[in-house]
Amino acid sequence: MSFRHLNELPLGDKVFRIELASDDDTNVTLTLSGWSEDDPDTLLASGDLRLPMADVPSLRIALNRALRALALVADVSEPIPDRDVLRELFPGHGAPWVPQHEEELLRRFHDSETIARIAARFGRTPDSVRTKLRELGHDPRRPEFCPPDGCLSWSRYASTALVGAVEEPGRE
Repeated sequence: MSFRHLNELPLGDKVFRIELASDDDTNVTLTLSGWSEDDPDTLLASGDLRLPMADVPSLRIALNRALRALALVADVSEPIPDRDVLRELFPGHGAPWVPQHEEELLRRFHDSETIARIAARFGRTPDSVRTKLRELGHDPRRPEFCPPDGCLSWSRYASTALVGAVEEPGRE
């Protein structure tokens, strides 16, 4: 099984990207990069780490502890991730999707823009973008696929059972 997960998070004038990728079930590569929006060619942070998949849980614990220790040394308070923090990181978190945003989401998705970049554009989490794409009848892994009745079709709002099936002329 291979996978690639990309999370790009704009924070102020800086953008941080964390990518997890694997070509098989045995190893995973973690790539970190960060840059300023004013100068995207100059990296503020970069690095690759390749490790066995079995060591991912241990690495997660180790990184979490190291970042907590760094927060203490650098005198950076660690926020408790609640709704307020999510709204600060993702300004659109919890806001309803409006039809204009749904249309823009599908346009960007069909233009092969990454889920992470779309999420950053709308101020939402990548998971909320994937969920909305599924609600709109799309597979987040297949931008080339559209529902049989088209993007933003009527059928996603009401089933024929609710509005009544249309009978063909001459049938009884």
